[in-house]
Amino acid sequence: MNEPAAMAIISHAYHRVFDEPFEIERAFDADYLLYASSGAFVLDVADRRWVLPPQRAALLARGTLIRVRSKGPATASSVLFATGEFAEPLQPCRVFGLSELARHMILHVMRWGAGRRVEDPMADTFFRTLASIAMELSADEDETWLPRPQSASMAVAVDRLLENLESDTDFATIAETAHLSERTLARRFEAELGMSFRDFRHRARMVKGKELLLSGGNAVTEVGLACGFESTSSFIKAFRTFTGMTPRQYRVRKCG
Repeated sequence: MNEPAAMAIISHAYHRVFDEPFEIERAFDADYLLYASSGAFVLDVADRRWVLPPQRAALLARGTLIRVRSKGPATASSVLFATGEFAEPLQPCRVFGLSELARHMILHVMRWGAGRRVEDPMADTFFRTLASIAMELSADEDETWLPRPQSASMAVAVDRLLENLESDTDFATIAETAHLSERTLARRFEAELGMSFRDFRHRARMVKGKELLLSGGNAVTEVGLACGFESTSSFIKAFRTFTGMTPRQYRVRKCG
């Protein structure tokens, strides 16, 4: 006897409000658009950890195993697309900014949940158009990711580092926290993260800078200090080298 065919997924959407920090791990059977309308999310995908600041979106290919967690209260709008909505296969994960039109379209599409009518030409056209716009916007990908540690000891070391980016935490202290020798920890950074401790810390500071610039109205000086820079000028110089834009230019371009 043949197994029954799996029910085809129709394009649909749903909205969730998280009053407290949460963590979910799963893979979707559909291409998936996650919009962080408020709060910040962290997405673990394969060997990368992505930061999803407010007003950003992530486009994920069907079948991609993701672990999503929030740093605090957050609001998410999710869209799952039926097979064929995208003209070409998606990358495992891309994080990008949304245009004003795309944000309004995502909020509008929330009216069509999983229980919507299968035959609904208006909904089908709307989802197809949203898929096209999301694909176009995702081409301007925002590099808000860090290499993801692969061992428990490295995860401890990275967490300690990320918790203290505003200061120059001593390398020996981080090694001691992870119960590793300094030599072993240095090798682990290269082997697991593909970069040195200094390069990883610098990238982490740039990613944090992007998150803070997109999360609110913090002054550039405040963002720089929170990222471990002693002066605004040194932060602006480092940020421009990393992104090709000054912090203010980045904020204007990405926030609209």
